[in-house]
Amino acid sequence: MRKDSDLPVELAQMRKEIEKLETEKLLQRDEIRALKAEASSYQHELMSLDSKVQSLEKQAMQDAPATTIGKEVRLRYLERHRQRMGRNIGMLGHDRIKCGDRAAHRGRPVVDALLCLTGLITDHEVYLDLYGVSPETMKKWKEVPEMVEITGFHASLQSEGRMTREFQESFERLLEVAKTCSSSMELRAAFGENKSLQQFQDKLQYCYDKIVAENPRGRQKSSS
Repeated sequence: MRKDSDLPVELAQMRKEIEKLETEKLLQRDEIRALKAEASSYQHELMSLDSKVQSLEKQAMQDAPATTIGKEVRLRYLERHRQRMGRNIGMLGHDRIKCGDRAAHRGRPVVDALLCLTGLITDHEVYLDLYGVSPETMKKWKEVPEMVEITGFHASLQSEGRMTREFQESFERLLEVAKTCSSSMELRAAFGENKSLQQFQDKLQYCYDKIVAENPRGRQKSSS
């Protein structure tokens, strides 16, 4: 039988066990809090990294066209020097020179619009005068290849002083029709369905080719 003298000892042991359990419980709570805090920190870090990745992806998309142009221009520079050294540059070298010439001197609507919209070019009137549309409008139309090509024609002629009244008037009439479309998707579809747009596109292509063929390097007055 349990002696009365054993009770204090047993009570003391029970108290120790209870204290031990309570201590372990407190330690577990602290560990849980620490794990939650660590998880929250990781979550914020992941969100921050995800935001940085999205920003870098966006920047990469913006930089890609300009990077391509820069590469083409530099390849042209190197191939031309090889040519001056008397090296046989072959078909590839001649193609690189042609691509570099186009990259350096032709209008590039989307790339130049991004230069304006990212603040590298602050005088947007320059863009409007060259391309006939604002940088904001070009950004909306960047997925419409017909408008990218036609505004590029406009810039090439304008920058070289070869713009003609015939081209400018047809260009303005095309813009009137294009601006009736509520979205770039609608405009893109319209080039396959709207006969007026197709006719203006064909006429502008014809005008551009004619100007380049007749006077590839000369300068014409805009009233011609």
